[in-house]
Amino acid sequence: MERYRPLFYSMNFFRRKFIYWDMDISRENKLLLCICFCFFFYLVFLQAVKAERTPEHTEGLESAAAEQLLEQEQQLYWQSEAESASESTGAMAETDEKDTGTGDGAELTGSVGGEAYQPPLIRVLLTDNRRSGYLQERVTVTSECAVRIEGTDQIIEAGSSAVFEAGDPRFADGKIVLTPENPSVGIQVTSLEKAQGAPVYEGSLEICSADQGIYLVNAVDLETYLKYVVPSEMPASYAAEALKAQAVCARTYACRQMADDSLAEYHADVDDSVSYQVYNNVSRQTSTDQAVDATAGQIMTCGGEPIIAYFFSTSCGYTSTDEVWSGSDAEGYLKSVYLGSDERKDVQTEEVFASFIRQKDASDLEAEDGWYRWSVTIPADVLEQRTSDRGIGKLQSMEVLERSSGGAASALRVTGSQGSFVLENEYDIRELLSVKGIPVTKNDGTVTDEMYLLPSAYFICSAMYDGENLTGFSFVGGGYGHGVGMSQNGASHLADQGLEWQEILSYFYENIQIETIDGE
Repeated sequence: MERYRPLFYSMNFFRRKFIYWDMDISRENKLLLCICFCFFFYLVFLQAVKAERTPEHTEGLESAAAEQLLEQEQQLYWQSEAESASESTGAMAETDEKDTGTGDGAELTGSVGGEAYQPPLIRVLLTDNRRSGYLQERVTVTSECAVRIEGTDQIIEAGSSAVFEAGDPRFADGKIVLTPENPSVGIQVTSLEKAQGAPVYEGSLEICSADQGIYLVNAVDLETYLKYVVPSEMPASYAAEALKAQAVCARTYACRQMADDSLAEYHADVDDSVSYQVYNNVSRQTSTDQAVDATAGQIMTCGGEPIIAYFFSTSCGYTSTDEVWSGSDAEGYLKSVYLGSDERKDVQTEEVFASFIRQKDASDLEAEDGWYRWSVTIPADVLEQRTSDRGIGKLQSMEVLERSSGGAASALRVTGSQGSFVLENEYDIRELLSVKGIPVTKNDGTVTDEMYLLPSAYFICSAMYDGENLTGFSFVGGGYGHGVGMSQNGASHLADQGLEWQEILSYFYENIQIETIDGE
């Protein structure tokens, strides 16, 4: 309302002046003056409305940039995992057996849907790894089989290519629908780039017209969708029961998103990026296909509704709930888990967490994994540049004010010579402390400088000085990812110890039931 106050003052001023205007002015001139005043007020009002909407637009831009960072981070992580897959698999097989338990309050019910289960269709909004956002300038497709352009008598012959652009006369009701004659062969979109190269999509492909370009939606049955999600989210070399647990997490997450209808404006349920689940970044693999088939139709529910099945790559030895983002009460199915066999410690206490993170807990499931522990030093001038718009002056100190139930920094105060500010979200903290181009030393002694976000919010920090001059901050941390829900490497270790997928899920979640979804 404050934005419009000057407008109201101006209207009141002109109203008083006009009423007491020289009465000798002709009626026609008064009418003309009135029209001019109205037009002036209209322009002022438009400017005020435009200013009111600016923050929303800016937030959208920031969201797109964040999505691109997460996408790149995910690709870099799994690329490094793939390179060391055979070595890590051997190390996992040698892990000692531990008393894992089944988790408090978890109820495992239901069975595979079998013949009665008919997977529903899921609509996936497609992106290009080379750019953020959904809009494309043009779409180029090809296939090893003939492809029908629905609603026309046109066919794209096998082995030939077709290009579609905005304004294409073949758009009917705002979209062009492509269907391969052999559904298992699929349609390759050569204008898109994924980690595997140009992806191939099973099901139908819809090219949709928008004001500023075109976008793509892949309509495919849920189980086929999952066969492209699971290998994109977890290395196919992982233990079979871990892959099954991942398949159930992915199916549960997809069902929750299909119910939420968050991409209705694009006539889609999810997109193919880390904003939802990574889809078709890696092609189908035999082991992950088997994991999806073995758990067909199975999802986790709490209170009769699909849960938001959070997962991440590696823990520091503890997990947290969604408190790391919201600060409010956790969802009923999330819990903080200690992945060791020793007595659980109160890692919300700064002194206890600092002692824990500085050493390796040999009883932790992931104690030998690459990201179980890490360290990095961020130069002071880099951090000062990132905080220059905060008005705090010269950087002086950083302090963790609060920690989650699993030890993640959930509030960080940054202090300068002229003031301070507080970040209260694990993603915001990790983004401020980005290690892009800065070498990070991993648990096994290897060094990487290809990261974007700080590996996790499970860290302690200390100022570094050269005499009295602040030179930077040293970070010692553990884990990779947000640390909420299921640790994927932890799940693989549990599978190596002989746990079945239902037991793995109940280890990381609570108050859940395993049920078969209703197909359509």
